[in-house]
Amino acid sequence: MSTLPQGFVANRHRIARRRRIQMLARVLLMILALAGAKVLVHALGWETIQVTPLFTSVVASTVFLLGFLLNGVLSDFKESEKLPAEIATSLEVLGLEIQAISAHNPAAAVQGHLVAVADLAEGMVAWLLTRITTEQFMQLFHRVYGSVVQASVLLKGNATLQARLVAEMANILRLANRVETIRETSFVPLVYWLANLGTGLLCFGLVFMAVRTLPEALFFLAVIAFLLIFLIRLVVDLDNPFGFGDPHSAEDVSLDALAAAVRRIEVMRDGSGAAPPFESMG
Repeated sequence: MSTLPQGFVANRHRIARRRRIQMLARVLLMILALAGAKVLVHALGWETIQVTPLFTSVVASTVFLLGFLLNGVLSDFKESEKLPAEIATSLEVLGLEIQAISAHNPAAAVQGHLVAVADLAEGMVAWLLTRITTEQFMQLFHRVYGSVVQASVLLKGNATLQARLVAEMANILRLANRVETIRETSFVPLVYWLANLGTGLLCFGLVFMAVRTLPEALFFLAVIAFLLIFLIRLVVDLDNPFGFGDPHSAEDVSLDALAAAVRRIEVMRDGSGAAPPFESMG
């Protein structure tokens, strides 16, 4: 398992900024396409939809659906923000507990077990970034679990400390399963379909809507379509707070706390007070 690159945090922030700009650019291209369609429809005289109170009702209904989706995914996103820090805490405490075995049993050799914990920490980051599959991560977890059990034997009958080691491993597994559930579960797919359908029909209506002047039509089309399309793209993005491996995902939870914990665990593994050298991103 390769060590965490030194510029990991800064690089993740640069990637997030680039993805936000790309998402904005994609939305703007869609707006330009709609504006081009509107100019063509206006030139051909196909503007047959009149603005009525029913049209505003369609806008309000679509906004309501998107607001419902946004409220739902935001609650999951706020919960997901806590998971990397909780994982970091469990991993670091696990490393500290194993490192402290030497104080309880001076003859105990714990270096190999610290290496296993460091591998698990690095594997956790690689899994969150989708560089390894869930199956590969679980195989790593099971291997490290065996090493932790062997480390607990070195405590020579101290049941409390032994239980703490196993409890931390159980907590890491619980958090990993929670991350996997959030990644694989979409928030009410039928509402997504309805919101997409409503947005599409509304954009269709804006293209064929009859207005007094073309600039006025383009203004309302651009503003309304931009807000709705951008909002629905944002909702889809927020629905997976761990979409690091998706090039279209711009809004993901921060891994800063986990990255810092991994480096501290690597220091424990190397048995020195100085940070180990890191490989470049390559």
